[in-house]
Amino acid sequence: MPQTREIRISSFLIRGHNWDITLQILKHEIAHQICWEIYHDQQSGHGQNFRKACNLLGLPERFCHSQGDLSPALEQQGGNDADEASRKVLEKIRKLLALAESSNAHESALAMKMAGRLLHRHNLQQVTEDLAHNFVYAIINRKKKRIAEYQRRIVVILKKHFDVEVLSSSLYDPASDEIHKTFELFGKQANVQTAEYCYDFLESKLSLLWEQNKHTFKGNTRIARKSYYFGILRGFSDRMMDDRDNESLPARGADLPVTSSADSVLTVTGQALRRFIRTRYPRLSSRSSGIVQIYKETYDQGIRTGRTIVLHKGIAGTDGNKGKLLEYFIDEN
Repeated sequence: MPQTREIRISSFLIRGHNWDITLQILKHEIAHQICWEIYHDQQSGHGQNFRKACNLLGLPERFCHSQGDLSPALEQQGGNDADEASRKVLEKIRKLLALAESSNAHESALAMKMAGRLLHRHNLQQVTEDLAHNFVYAIINRKKKRIAEYQRRIVVILKKHFDVEVLSSSLYDPASDEIHKTFELFGKQANVQTAEYCYDFLESKLSLLWEQNKHTFKGNTRIARKSYYFGILRGFSDRMMDDRDNESLPARGADLPVTSSADSVLTVTGQALRRFIRTRYPRLSSRSSGIVQIYKETYDQGIRTGRTIVLHKGIAGTDGNKGKLLEYFIDEN
C-alpha cells in the first residue's frame, strides 16, 4: 500500500503454505515497493521496472507474475517457460537435449552434436538464461533441527545418479516457531521428482531394514546402525552404477564421433542450472564431513543388502491432474 508504506501478508497464506512460499510472495510485494519508492513507478504493474526489481531480489520466475491462486505445483516447483525472444531456438535445443538421453548411442551422439552447433550459433549467455527457466526446485523438510550423516549420504546418491544438484538449507516453521534443516533439489522436473521419491524410499527403507536385522549386530547400537545405513547406501549406489554402465555400453563395432559438442551442451546446461541456483541463493558456502566410526563387518553386511535393491526404468506418461509421471519405480529382488 503506497499511501501507508505497508506490506500486508494474509494469515491464510502463512497457515496454508510452507514458509518458502510465504517468503517468495513477500519478495513479490517488496518488488512492488521498490518500484514505488526507488523507481518512482506506481503505474506499470508487472511491467519492466517490476521485472528489474524481481531480478534485484532474486525472485524465481514463477513468482514474478500476477497470481490469482497458488496451485499445488507452485508449492514445490520454481521453474517457468522461457522468454519469448529466444523461444524457438530454445525449444529446438530442449528437444535435442531430450534426444541426447536416448538409449540409442548413435542417436544420442547426433543429438548432442546438433545441440552443440545451435549453442555456438546463438547467444550463449541468452540461451543460458533461458535454460535456467526450465529448472525447478523441491524442498525436503523433515521438521528436524539437524541433518543426520546418513541423510547427507542419500543426497550424494541423488546427485550422482539423477542429474540433480542438492543444497543443505533451513526453513522457518511459523506453527512451531522453529527453524528446521532442509535439503533442496534443483534440476529438470522429471529428475527432481524421481530424486525426491528415491530419497523418501531410501530413508524409510533404511529404518525398516534396521528394525528387521538389528538383533543380529553386536556393539554400540548407534554405531552399528550408522554402519549398516552407510553400507546399504554404498551397496545401492554401486548396484545402480553397475546397471547404468551395462545399459550404456555401445553396440559391438559402433564407431561414435568424438567432438566438443557434448562438452558444449553439458557446459551450457550446467551454467544454466548454476544460474538458477544462484537466483535463489546468491551466496553459498561449502562444508566437509568429519571422520565417522563404523563397524566394518556391519558395514559390509549393509553393502550386500544394498546391492539387492534395484532401480528399474518404468513407464512415463502424463495425467491431467498429476503432471508427468515418474520415469522410474523401485523394486527389490
